[in-house]
Amino acid sequence: MDRRVTGSAEVEIGTGDGAWSRRQVLLLRHSPSPQAIDRAVAALRPHVDGLLFVVARAGRALHRAAERDHRVAYAAVDDAVVHFQGVVHRAGSQRPAGVAHPGRTSWARLAMLRLFALSPVEPLSQSELARRLGMSHVAIGKQLPLPEELVARTPDGWQVVDRAGCWDRFMSQYPGPRGLTTYWAATGDLAAQLERIEQVARPAVSGDLAADLYAPWRRPSRVVAYVVDQPALEEHGFATVRSAEATVELCTPKDPTILTMSREWPATRSGTPRRYADPLIAAWDLRRSPGGDVFEAVDQLRARALRESLWA
Repeated sequence: MDRRVTGSAEVEIGTGDGAWSRRQVLLLRHSPSPQAIDRAVAALRPHVDGLLFVVARAGRALHRAAERDHRVAYAAVDDAVVHFQGVVHRAGSQRPAGVAHPGRTSWARLAMLRLFALSPVEPLSQSELARRLGMSHVAIGKQLPLPEELVARTPDGWQVVDRAGCWDRFMSQYPGPRGLTTYWAATGDLAAQLERIEQVARPAVSGDLAADLYAPWRRPSRVVAYVVDQPALEEHGFATVRSAEATVELCTPKDPTILTMSREWPATRSGTPRRYADPLIAAWDLRRSPGGDVFEAVDQLRARALRESLWA
C-alpha cells in the first residue's frame, strides 16, 4: 500500500485509483473499545477522511468498526495486518521477530545514558538532569538509579563511572526514535538540499551530516534530520519516494529528548548556526546508512566523542 506522511499525526494512504485518503493516526497500547472508537470518529478533524488506529492486536470491536465504517482503519502490528476501506491486507505469513509496543520505552533512561556518555565527569544533580533533558524532576527520579557500574551516586549528585559503557549500553538498547518518517529526493548536493529544508523547517541534523561535523570520516550519502512538524517539501523541489531512493529522511520523533538535547553549531558552508542531534543519536542513525565504511565511521565518532568534548 502506498502511503505518505503529511503531519506529525497524519498520513495519506493510496486508495488504488490514483487518489489519497488522509487519515488521523492514533497510536494506542490496547485495541479501543466501541465507545472509544465512536468518540474518535465523532472528533474527526474536518480536513481528514478518517482514522488509522495503530495497535499491537486488533480487538473484535475495532475489526467490526473497520468493516462497518470505512472512516475507521487500523494497522495491527503483531498480526502484520492492515484493515483499510473494508479490505484486509496481510504482510505475509512470516511475522516480525520483535514488536515495538507503544509506551514501554523509557526515553528518560535512554537519554540519561546519552547525557552521561557525553558529559564531563562532574556530578549532576537530579534537577540538573531534568533541566538538560527537558523533563520533570519526578520523571527523572523514576528512572534513577542507573546501573552502578555506569553511574554512581555521590553527595553532590550522579557521577558517571564508565562513559564508554554508557555509550555502548545506549547503542545496544535504543529502539529508534519511532514517530513518523517521510522520505524525499531532490537534485543538488546534500548541503544544498539541507539549506532548502531549513527555509521551511528547523531540523536537527543527524546521521551522515552530523557525523561529518563531529568526526569526519566518510562522504555523506543522505540527509537525516528530526523536525517538530513535517514540512511540505513538494513546493521546494522535492518528491516523495521510497526509503531506498531517498536523499532526505525527515522524522517527527516519538522520543521527546532528541530535539531537546540537540545543539546549535556553526554550519561549515553558510556560517549560519545549524541545529544538530547529539553524537549518540547521530551514531545510531549513521549505523543505518549504506556503505562498507559505516562501522568504521561509527567507531571514529565514538572514539572522538569519548576523547573530546564534542557536545555539552
